[in-house]
Amino acid sequence: MKKVMIAVAAMMGIIIIRMILSFTVNEQVAEVFTKVSIGFLFFYFILLFVKNRRDSRKS
Repeated sequence: MKKVMIAVAAMMGIIIIRMILSFTVNEQVAEVFTKVSIGFLFFYFILLFVKNRRDSRKS
């Protein structure tokens, strides 16, 4: 449950930063930021899942 809450908080942060960037800079910068950050978040959680699974097999 803790990991789900972290993911939700991260997505909320990405949305807030995207809104700020679209108002202050422009929509293209906000779009690039969103694509990069969601991609990073996706791979982070995949690697975290693999690491936790590997650790549970060792136990």
